[in-house]
Amino acid sequence: MMTKKYTLISLLLFSVVTAACRGDDGESADEQSGNQTMESEHESQETGDDPGEAAEETATEEDASGGADEETIDRIIEKAGEVGSYEAIIDLEGAVDGSPYALNAEAAFQDGDPPDLLLKSNNEARTVAKDGEIYIYTGEDWVETTESMNIESLFLVTYESTVNSLENLSGNLRQEEKDGAYIFTYEGTNQAVFQEFEDLLGFGFGTMDTSNVHSDLRVAVDKDDYLLQSIDYEASGEDEYGEYSLSGDVAFMNFNEVDAIELPEGIEN
Repeated sequence: MMTKKYTLISLLLFSVVTAACRGDDGESADEQSGNQTMESEHESQETGDDPGEAAEETATEEDASGGADEETIDRIIEKAGEVGSYEAIIDLEGAVDGSPYALNAEAAFQDGDPPDLLLKSNNEARTVAKDGEIYIYTGEDWVETTESMNIESLFLVTYESTVNSLENLSGNLRQEEKDGAYIFTYEGTNQAVFQEFEDLLGFGFGTMDTSNVHSDLRVAVDKDDYLLQSIDYEASGEDEYGEYSLSGDVAFMNFNEVDAIELPEGIEN
């Protein structure tokens, strides 16, 4: 019986998962999170789909959406330049052919050159970047990984990258005002939307056929200060090998109110 290789992985939380796996049950980190490079295998499948028809469907969806208000998007981008620090809560849940996958993390981020970062899981520090040095908790000890890792590989869903994704997809989104917020939504099978969030959230369905993946997106932005509050993204689909799905929720808060990030106890510096 032929099996199909698949991956449902999160580059964002690689260090969190690695530490949790080693500290909690001793399983191989590869079994839980793949490897550090986190290949996102966008391999095309032999599905017989006509590229011209797919492009036509995409254009139809974009025309139907109406697009987001350009002035609102410009204000969001402008205000993003004033964000120096923030906290974020990230929750990812997914499944491939019935096999579940879940990750969660809390992040504190301070902009700089390089920026400082603290990643927690279950309220326990797992990764810290301070003054250009990066440390990962293995479950027993803190290990310096400055030479082999960078913040970009550890934390993909930065506020800046999220705003960039919103800008990139603005032509595909519907916009409305509700409860003091601008709400941007999308629902459909546009590959551009799926690929944007595949990159932003750092996940991949491996060689599963995602040509007809369905995306459901909701982004909330505060109407008064134009700061992004939350992202709710869902992707689901099915091919001959089974069903696959992902739910990614990100909440941003405490803008410019994050205390200085300090090295946890146990790190000699």
